Amino acid sequence: MSKNFSAPKITRRAGLKLLSGGLAAGFGTYAGILSAPAVLASDRTVIRLGAPAGSVPGIKTAIEEGLFQKENIEIELVTLAGGPNILAATVGGSLEVGYSDLFAWVGALDNGFDLTFLQSANGRGNSDFIIASKESGVKVPADLRGKKIGTAAHAQSKLRVTLYLEHFRIKPEDVEFVVINQRDTVGAALAGGQIHASIASDPNVAQWEKQYGVIILEGRPWQQVPEKTTTAGFFSTSTWLKEEPGRAERFVRAAREGASRYNGYSAEQKAAISLKYDKVDLFAIEKENPGVIKRMDDANASHSGAIDLEATSEWLKIAAAHKTIKNVIDLKPLLHSTALAATI
Repeated sequence: MSKNFSAPKITRRAGLKLLSGGLAAGFGTYAGILSAPAVLASDRTVIRLGAPAGSVPGIKTAIEEGLFQKENIEIELVTLAGGPNILAATVGGSLEVGYSDLFAWVGALDNGFDLTFLQSANGRGNSDFIIASKESGVKVPADLRGKKIGTAAHAQSKLRVTLYLEHFRIKPEDVEFVVINQRDTVGAALAGGQIHASIASDPNVAQWEKQYGVIILEGRPWQQVPEKTTTAGFFSTSTWLKEEPGRAERFVRAAREGASRYNGYSAEQKAAISLKYDKVDLFAIEKENPGVIKRMDDANASHSGAIDLEATSEWLKIAAAHKTIKNVIDLKPLLHSTALAATI
């Protein structure tokens, strides 16, 4: 795993070269993390995985590194907005696996959906911000009163903003929440005056600082979330799990190692993943704003291990107290064995 990069000197071409064979060579130390058994060609599995734009970097890393190929799995990434849409498509059979925030899953269970938690996908992360347009007049958190604040389609996004506001002694009812379905359109919504501020994450924020001149406000939403909690996961139906025993284990094994590798990447390597899979060119932005790529060191939310039940239950209690979910559910009976396994 190489750390010998100089962010101001690296180019877009060099970033893409990292993904053409240079990444895998540096990861011999990961070989024993999740040892995979031999898989026969006849066991090949195609998995349509639904996720919002710009998400699941661990999955993209696993694809890039050939980890799913090693498990004889072909991943087809399907871009959809919001956990509820993704989970509905999973139950409806349009997807085999859906990526969703935890609260959308709890809501789906309340509606009678058959969805099993396969693997923790994200922790609280440390790469989200509250940003404001330069025309909004918002310079500090207190200026958010009376403003329109963008959130993602999932309930967790609004809760994160709510907790951020409460931290700065702003009542949620003193702002107007506006749902922005596609996270990659937040910058344009700010520039167009549809909203005054929004929750957003790198690498998009870095791009919008240059493109639209957005302002990053004091404080970070992630700081209000329990440290070891799971905030999002991968889900499938019990029918899918029963049809082909063992494929959930193969999927999770590759997903975990992909997450572990992504978290261990240098900032430049993470920027290269964003460039190839999300079309966010931080290398171009770096030329005029040196240090932007280095912020990708903070993008390490991908989970590579078992769920922490205590921390995640605490997150559910916070959500229930804010009426984001109706009740705090007993997680353990709803988890596939892969979610709790220390190794697979």
